[in-house]
Amino acid sequence: MNEVSIRKAVSSDYQGVSALMDELHRMHVEARPDIYRPLQPRMSQQEFEDLLSAEDRYLYVAEATEQGGICGYVSAQLNKIQNVELLMDREVLYINEIIIDPKYRGRSIGQKMMAVLVELGKELQADHLELTVASFNQGAQEFYEKLGLVVRSSRMEYIL
Repeated sequence: MNEVSIRKAVSSDYQGVSALMDELHRMHVEARPDIYRPLQPRMSQQEFEDLLSAEDRYLYVAEATEQGGICGYVSAQLNKIQNVELLMDREVLYINEIIIDPKYRGRSIGQKMMAVLVELGKELQADHLELTVASFNQGAQEFYEKLGLVVRSSRMEYIL
């Protein structure tokens, strides 16, 4: 089996990350065309560069060692909730997106990427690791539950 390494993303990863973001967005557009607008590319080079240089953002890629291609991407940010009367002060490492190339799924790459984020959260002294997952993405929901994540709330809608 081909080896995969997880590392911090760099500028030269843009093409591989962009392809994965396009795949993730395509899935959302197909499932909910009433909400998501088709975009190509989903992430511009400038947006990627801005994320790389942002102080509170953490971007990692999974790279297939032999082929040298990007086969996974995750983006997270540290959110500090402070001085909100209703809420306890806390720090949350929020996962904005995680995507594994469909050709590489089932090889524990997602688990490895999530483990990197758990360790990052501990290093940052975050209280929680959180993410949002669409209800149509059953595979992702099952994956997160296997890793021990639990549903904290659900967002519901009534289409008029």
